[in-house]
Amino acid sequence: MKIIHTADWHLGRILNGKSLLEDQAYILDEFVAAMQKEKPDVIVIAGDVYDTSYPSKAAIMLFEETINQLNLHMQIPMIVTNGNHDGKERLNYGAKWFEKSQMYIRTELATMATPINIGNVNFYCLPFATISEVQAFFDDKTITTHQAATQSCITYMAENLDTSQFNVLIGHMTVQGGTRSDSERPISIGTVESVEQDVFAPFNYVMLGHLHHPFSIDSEFIHYSGSLLQYSFSEVNQPKGYRMLLIDEMEQQQLFIPLEPKRQLEVVEGDYEAAIQEIIPLKNKENYIHFKLKNMTHVTDPMMHLKQIYPNTLSLTNVSFNFETASVENNTELRELNDSEIINNFYQSMTDSTLSELQHKKIVQLLNDLLEGEE
Repeated sequence: MKIIHTADWHLGRILNGKSLLEDQAYILDEFVAAMQKEKPDVIVIAGDVYDTSYPSKAAIMLFEETINQLNLHMQIPMIVTNGNHDGKERLNYGAKWFEKSQMYIRTELATMATPINIGNVNFYCLPFATISEVQAFFDDKTITTHQAATQSCITYMAENLDTSQFNVLIGHMTVQGGTRSDSERPISIGTVESVEQDVFAPFNYVMLGHLHHPFSIDSEFIHYSGSLLQYSFSEVNQPKGYRMLLIDEMEQQQLFIPLEPKRQLEVVEGDYEAAIQEIIPLKNKENYIHFKLKNMTHVTDPMMHLKQIYPNTLSLTNVSFNFETASVENNTELRELNDSEIINNFYQSMTDSTLSELQHKKIVQLLNDLLEGEE
């Protein structure tokens, strides 16, 4: 049996004010063409189909066009679960109708213990859910971490697991030790969001979404597909594509297959004059570029001049100044803090006192509401 694992399409993504919908349409055409050659038995999308809970009409139409080709025209069964960016209601709309064409959409915890059987494989979906949603499902207020929430769900799923068959878990979460990038929105504020690998032991294979690097973790049976495109400049060196899992009875073999985008993200460093004279080394003038340039303090509106030559310039950093060591260290420390810690530090610097426990809880709740409500 041949299974294709993909995730984190983030349809409708906007990067530094630039819509990536054209690039997403291109890469999905490449994906569809690859599926025509692969002829898989099933395609799995492990969350974050859309970039927001309320995707644009263009993003929805792109998803529908892609599904039409894969599921209806090519008649490939598909399994889709939600991620932390997806709106459950919108993604789940029409799910009962779609099952008639073997298009299975799972967004509710109530479905997690019911497998989808395709061929000789049982697929279990663990839809993305907040800690409070898991608490409510099990009526258990002692569940206060993502580790505990995931453990409770998998223990519940494992009660009726047929270990004589090949069982695949599909989910959207952070596994401990996974490689992060700037484009991944935190799952929650005020609690550790990662879960340990051994929690997945009841399953033969685990297909995950959320982390955008396809080699985020080192595991024999747990894998991220990674995102189809680079979605932040911290991902410039990450390969992008999809994973293939081949199952022969209880034996498995998996591999990562890269896809080439229409444009890459590229960080270009050097002198401003070299960039203007087009003698600065770079891969492609049409790439989405973050310039880090020296000697441009005398230039009025350097971004405008750069965009005339490099139309997809998205970011510009002036590296002409020498910063004090302390400032660099402070910036490094700041990047390592989470949102609530940054707010607490700012409050302390302004008032010479720390947030009270009540204030901290209110801020954490506010941040979580923003994450769940798409700001």
